Amino acid sequence: MRKILMTLAAVLCCILGIEAQTPFQKTKMSPWLHAKYSQEMLEVKKNGGPMRVRGRTVRNYILTLVKNTDEAAAVREAGGVVLQDFGNAVCAAFLPIDMLGELDKSPNILCMEANAPSKLTNDTSAVILGVDKVWNQEFSTALPQAFTGKGVVAGVMDIGFDFTHPAFRNSDGTSRIKWFWDPMAPDATNDGLGMVYSTPAEVLAARFCTNADSENHGSHVLGSLAGCGLDGRYVGMAPEADIMGAYIPLGHYTDRFLERLREYILSHREDYTFIDDEIINVELSSVVELVELYYIFEAADAAGEPCVVNWSFGSAANFFDDYTLYEEVFNQLVGPGHIVVAAAGNNGDRKNYLKKEAGTALEQDVYYSATTGDFIFFLRTEPEESAFKFGLTFDGIADTLFVSTHRILEAVAMGEELTYNTPEMQVSFEAERGAYDKLVYQVVITPTDSFMNVIRKDENTVSMHGKLLVEAPAQVDMMGYVTNTSAVSFSAENVLNSRGCQIVTIGIPGCLERVITVGAMHQRTSFTNILNQQETYLPIGSEEGHLVSFSSCGPTLNGRIKPDVVAPGHNILSVYNSFYVSEDIESINRETAYKSEAFGKEYAIWAMSGTSMACPITAGVIALWLQAKPDLTPEDILGVIERTSHQPEPEFSGTDKNIYYGWGEIDAYAGLLDILGLTGIREISKHQPAGLKFRLEGHTLHIDGIDSSETVTVFDLSGRPVLRTETSSDGILSLSGLSAGVYAVQVGHRGSTLIRLSL
Repeated sequence: MRKILMTLAAVLCCILGIEAQTPFQKTKMSPWLHAKYSQEMLEVKKNGGPMRVRGRTVRNYILTLVKNTDEAAAVREAGGVVLQDFGNAVCAAFLPIDMLGELDKSPNILCMEANAPSKLTNDTSAVILGVDKVWNQEFSTALPQAFTGKGVVAGVMDIGFDFTHPAFRNSDGTSRIKWFWDPMAPDATNDGLGMVYSTPAEVLAARFCTNADSENHGSHVLGSLAGCGLDGRYVGMAPEADIMGAYIPLGHYTDRFLERLREYILSHREDYTFIDDEIINVELSSVVELVELYYIFEAADAAGEPCVVNWSFGSAANFFDDYTLYEEVFNQLVGPGHIVVAAAGNNGDRKNYLKKEAGTALEQDVYYSATTGDFIFFLRTEPEESAFKFGLTFDGIADTLFVSTHRILEAVAMGEELTYNTPEMQVSFEAERGAYDKLVYQVVITPTDSFMNVIRKDENTVSMHGKLLVEAPAQVDMMGYVTNTSAVSFSAENVLNSRGCQIVTIGIPGCLERVITVGAMHQRTSFTNILNQQETYLPIGSEEGHLVSFSSCGPTLNGRIKPDVVAPGHNILSVYNSFYVSEDIESINRETAYKSEAFGKEYAIWAMSGTSMACPITAGVIALWLQAKPDLTPEDILGVIERTSHQPEPEFSGTDKNIYYGWGEIDAYAGLLDILGLTGIREISKHQPAGLKFRLEGHTLHIDGIDSSETVTVFDLSGRPVLRTETSSDGILSLSGLSAGVYAVQVGHRGSTLIRLSL
């Protein structure tokens, strides 16, 4: 190994810079989309024409954002089908990939953009952990009685929904879910994708969404956001909000769904008549996320209610993706009463970003950990800089990968695919003008069985050490791509210590400016399960009260300071999808904290960890804020977060926003006081009183745990004290002289709370 590296280093040091070619013509396609088009054209070149099966032409479509000047006429003429018009000359359309080149030449097409579909953001290394107490009774986000999300839409896009769970029903058994779109539902309408359930009765009759037998994520997320609990326990943040949602495919496509997409394209295609008999293949992209967001906001607007949408999925940061047009559409959709909350991601424990400074050589340790799958890394530099060479080798493997970027660019210019094969791996290369007009090289390594056998040389080893060598006069950024099954890292171990998170790990949509990006706090380490056992699924090194070690950190690749805020995200207890099928009943029981019968069926509560779980807690808090002020904008929400959140560590107290905690841990109550304009009233505490429980019976307030000698002052929303008295020995206070409305109740110096009096 040492000899190989020394030889390689010597060769690198002798190489003169080769002037970089620029084989890239100006294109209106985003890099990921252009790579799809290039691959399609390469296949056409290999086949001597379009792929044909039994005499029928195969045409591949992909869902794309298109900005145009002709009301999508060019799109339709090329065989495209508009799925959604977003206005401002932007639409989401299914485009035939082989026609992208023609569309690229059209003067009426300004931009075409698509990126890979997202993935869930629950922590895949430490999932399904339980708790022994209701999370929202332990933390500073405790639910204020005056605000429950009533009159606000809690929106969610996710997978694995159980519509029948008591957490999503009223006491009479009717559904709290007012609207839901399942684009993959088998009982689809003739003129749409899937089914839109537009009434609570239709939702309950459907019982569950597509793939509910294999996923739990959506039910868990929705339970934390707006669930009303099980037997009055494990209540979500906004338990009286109206729920609207959509199933997001995230790459989980059924054959029937793909057939429906084909039928949809064929039945909606207008002007394209070049080929009569085709086999249609369809691929979705991240664009579907914007379509679903549009529909949820549209349904909320029809109900006349503000809406906060929870977004607990995303894509890992990488140099290929370009979300310029995506963000433009996103910014059109959000605004007053239209809020989106997104998970920061769970890649903070992996060092997968590295920068080689200009004028220096780099010899960097690299680690591949995997159960299956390819591993990918990117190199990025300025297009005008000299080409460079890089080498990659692994312990126990004789062959060293040694490639000149000059050769990659040459292959691109010739319209060829550059692939190297060794006994241990197949390596393919791509180059694109990436986002921000950078030149990006993508290296995809497909391990052979012999490579995987080296990785698994003993049962305790699931990673391989190697060396990455780069010599270039220019600055080169490098990034390993993280998936659920494999990862490339530039550090030997995942970061386990408290707030040891790695930088530049926030992906999409967390990097968007107008999204509320949420990191995860470590607030619990173990739980008591239904077997009355203390259970810890997988210990992590972060400390309680600090950031979870896997929570992604900024800055983003486009230089933004994210996350914006943090919330509990480790061992969060919420709804278990009763339609989920698992043969491992023993594990399910170990990981379940509560079960109960309801509506003739057994339901359960269990726990998961991830920024996916911190996200709905924050979204639920914002639903309460929208109840107090329905026209809040994303900028308003960020202002409230900045003014009222608190930093968990003294190092950041009183400082500006940082790349670990953002503005700090969210505080639902302090945020409400800020929105209601009560923060300037010195007599009103900015925290709720510990050890007291408040409940209203009509205009009678019961304060359990209060000392009868304590003074209670009631303030109206103008800050005027309207009642000041001592409670009786039983903690009962009559409010019969007050009219309906929201009031702040101050108990001595112990704190305050908000109450709502009805007529």
